Amino acid sequence: MSEFTHLLSPLQIGRADHAITVRNRVLVSAHVPGFAEQNKPGDTYIAYHRRYAAEGVGLQLTGGTPVHKSGLLSLASDGLWNLDDSIIPGYQRLADAVHAEGGHILGQLAHSGGTVQIDLPGTVPWSASSVRSAITGRVAHEMSGEEVAEVIAAHAAGAARVREGGLDGVEVLAAFGYLPQAFLSPLSNLRRDHYGGPLENRLRFLVELLESVRAELDDGQILGCRLPGDEFEPGGLDLEQMIEVCRTLAERGLVDYLNIIAHTNFTPTGRSKHWAPTPTPHGVFVDLAAAIKAEVSVPVFTVGRVVDPLHAERIVAQGKADMVGMTRAHICDPAIVSKIKNRQRQQIRPCVGANTCIAKRYAGKPIRCMHNPELARPDKTLLSATTRQRVAVIGGGPAGLEVARLSAQRGHSVTLYEATAALGGQLAYWARASSMTELGRIVQWRERELPRLGVEVKLNSVIAADDLATIDADVVIVATGASETSRCFDLPDRIMQTTPMQLLDTASIDARRALVVSDGRGQAGLVAAEWLVDRGVEVEIVSEDFAVASDLDATNRNAWYERLGRRGVVFTAQTCVQGVRDGALLLRNVFSDAVAERPLVDLLVDWNGCRSEDAMLQSAGRPQGVGLHAIGDCLAPRNVETAMAEAWQLASEL
Repeated sequence: MSEFTHLLSPLQIGRADHAITVRNRVLVSAHVPGFAEQNKPGDTYIAYHRRYAAEGVGLQLTGGTPVHKSGLLSLASDGLWNLDDSIIPGYQRLADAVHAEGGHILGQLAHSGGTVQIDLPGTVPWSASSVRSAITGRVAHEMSGEEVAEVIAAHAAGAARVREGGLDGVEVLAAFGYLPQAFLSPLSNLRRDHYGGPLENRLRFLVELLESVRAELDDGQILGCRLPGDEFEPGGLDLEQMIEVCRTLAERGLVDYLNIIAHTNFTPTGRSKHWAPTPTPHGVFVDLAAAIKAEVSVPVFTVGRVVDPLHAERIVAQGKADMVGMTRAHICDPAIVSKIKNRQRQQIRPCVGANTCIAKRYAGKPIRCMHNPELARPDKTLLSATTRQRVAVIGGGPAGLEVARLSAQRGHSVTLYEATAALGGQLAYWARASSMTELGRIVQWRERELPRLGVEVKLNSVIAADDLATIDADVVIVATGASETSRCFDLPDRIMQTTPMQLLDTASIDARRALVVSDGRGQAGLVAAEWLVDRGVEVEIVSEDFAVASDLDATNRNAWYERLGRRGVVFTAQTCVQGVRDGALLLRNVFSDAVAERPLVDLLVDWNGCRSEDAMLQSAGRPQGVGLHAIGDCLAPRNVETAMAEAWQLASEL
C-alpha cells in the first residue's frame, strides 16, 4: 500500500466545521448504468452501488437525475428521476447500502437544457436560448424569467429530496452542455436580459441555482459542481473563462468541490469526446483540473481515461487534483481499491477504452463492458462448483479464454487448446493496429490469470472434430470462433486483393493507392485503412451502408473519422464496387446508380464480415458421456462483449 500513500489517504470535503471525510481519493463519478426500475433505485441499482462501496471506493455518485420535465435526460425508465417525493424511499435504501459498506454517495441533479430530444406530448425542452442542438437537430424553447425561477426552484426541491433520502449531498451537473453550461456558454446563450451577455451575467443562473440548492441541504452535506474546464469549440468557453467561473464559485462559498471535465453536447463531436475512447491519452482532462486547482481553495476532482491506480496516485501526489475519477475503470473492475490494498494490482482487470459501456447507453441499454461480463449481474457472484469437473476448452479467442478463466475460478480443472502459436483470436489481430494496441491488454490479462488459476494452456494444438472422442474431459467447450470472408472481384493483375487480417500478417505492402471495401460495419476496415496510411498508402474507404463502420458508437466512430480524416483518408458511403472498365475500378452509388472511376487504385482490401468456424459442431462424432457446449463466434459471428457474456453464463452453470 506504500505505493498508494496519496491515493488512499482520506479527504475532507465541505466547510471546516461540518466537513465530511471520505476514506480515499478514488471517485466513481456520475453515470447512468441503466439499472433503475421505474426511474427509482431498485434492487439491482442498489447492488451496483453497494459493490463499489464494499470494494472501498471513496466517493460515488448517482447518474444525472432530472429535476424538471423540461430537462429529462431520457424517456426510459432505467434512469433515476427526481421529479417528486416518490424517489425518497429509494434514496434511503441506496444511502443505507452505501453507508453500511463505509462509503459516501451524492445525488447528481441535472437538466438536459435542450441537448436531449424529448418527444413527450405536453413537455417541451427548455434552454437558455432557442439554439439548434447539433445532436438532436431540435431547437429548444428559450426560458422566460419565470421559467428560470421555476427550474431553480426545481433544483432546490430535488436537493431537499436528496437530503430526506439520506445521501451525503448533491452534485449539480453544469457540464455536457446541460442547462447551467447552456447559460454559461456564448455558443448557447444569446439572451439580452441579465442572464446573457458578459460572463458575469451568464454565470448568474448557476450562482442562483447553487444558492437555492445550498439552502436545502443540511450543514453536513456536500454541494459540488461538475463543470467543463474548456469547451474546445471556436467561440466557446475556454480555460481562462472557466478559471474565472470556478474562482467565483469557490470564493463565494457556493461549492465544496469542483469536478472538471470538458467539451459540450451542443456540437456533433463534442458529446463523443466526453468519454474519449482508446487511443486518447490517459488523463486527457487532468491538466484542466490542475490549472483550476491552482486558482481555487476548494478540492478539485479530475476525470478522463485514468485507468491505472498508479497513474491516479501520481495525479494526487503531484497536486494536480484532490480526487481522481476512475469510473470506466471501475465498470471494468469494481475491486480496484481492494486489490491495491491487498497488493494484487496485477490482478486488476484493465479498462482498455473500448467504450462498450458508453455504446450501450447511446443505444438506450444498460451498460456492459467488453470484458467484464459480471457487470450485467451486480447482485450475483460466481460460487465455487459443488462438483469438480475436467473441462476442455477448444479455442483461445475471447470466448475460450474467458470460459477457461471462469471455470477455473469456480474450481474446475481446465485445459485450453489453441490451434495457433498465440492466444487472442481476432481480437489479438485488431490489437496490432497502431490505435488499438490497448485492446491487447484484454488478452494479456487473461494470459497472466490462467496460469495463476491453474489452467493448462496448450498452444499449436489443432483439435479436429474426430479428436473430440479422445479428449479426457467431463465437459468440452467449443470456442473456435470465426474467420473473415472475402469476395471474389474480377480484377486485373495490376490490382492486388487482400483482407484486413492478411494485411496485419504482412510486414509491408507494395501499393500507392488502396480502396478498402468496408461492408462488415465494424472496425476491421478502419484498422486496415490505418495500417495502410501508416505505410504511406493513400486510402479511400467505401461502404454500401449509410455510413462507414455504422455499427460503431459515436465515441469510437467519431474518433476514427477524426484520426483517419486528418491523415487524408476519404470516406465514401452508400457505394459498392461495380466492376472494372479499361483497367479502372468502377464504384456505383447504391441509390442513384451513378458510376465513378478510380483509375489509380492498385490495392483492394475487402472486408465483408466473418464466417463461423463450426465444423466441429456439425460433426457426428460427439464424445459419449461428455457434455458438449459451444459459445462465441462459432455459433454466429458477433462481438467480444457477447462472447464474454456467453462464457460467464456457461461457466456459472458448470
